[in-house]
Amino acid sequence: MRSNGSMLNKGRFECKRCGACCKGRDVPLALDDILRLSEFLGMDPDGFFSECCVEMAIDENTMALPFLKRYGEACQFLDDNICRVHFVKPSACEYMPSTIFGSLEHLRARMPSSCAIQHTKPESDERLRRIYMASMMITAIYYSKYGTFKFRLARPFIYRILLFKRSHEGIRKLFGNEIAQN
Repeated sequence: MRSNGSMLNKGRFECKRCGACCKGRDVPLALDDILRLSEFLGMDPDGFFSECCVEMAIDENTMALPFLKRYGEACQFLDDNICRVHFVKPSACEYMPSTIFGSLEHLRARMPSSCAIQHTKPESDERLRRIYMASMMITAIYYSKYGTFKFRLARPFIYRILLFKRSHEGIRKLFGNEIAQN
């Protein structure tokens, strides 16, 4: 029982659209996130990257990786606490709230008391953790080789991420008619 008298809900997390998880944090992007977001917004991947992303290192001991640009404290895609790219949101956002990024206590400490995470126990999903970590590792391998995003260079790496995610639709979009020819 929590201090406010409510029982911890072990069911599905239901977002209250407070926008708290979309504010005050940097959103890392995997290479397939860049492709998916650019397609949704009707932009070419390189144009999307130039306009909506920034490469930054978390500290001096890490390499720069792609992140969404923020406008002020909020994600650039947050409008009136509603995500404009909800159906194709980055993997880091898709898996929220999740303990794949840290402990439940850490997650709760970052969210306001009105957030549903305070009263819900998100399911721990080792499969999601593996998918997310593999996507980010492939992205890091790409960055260690090329140092910056260029779609033509990133395509084989995006393909590997999509294979890992078993995204047949994503692979067809990535390669189009080239698959039929091979």
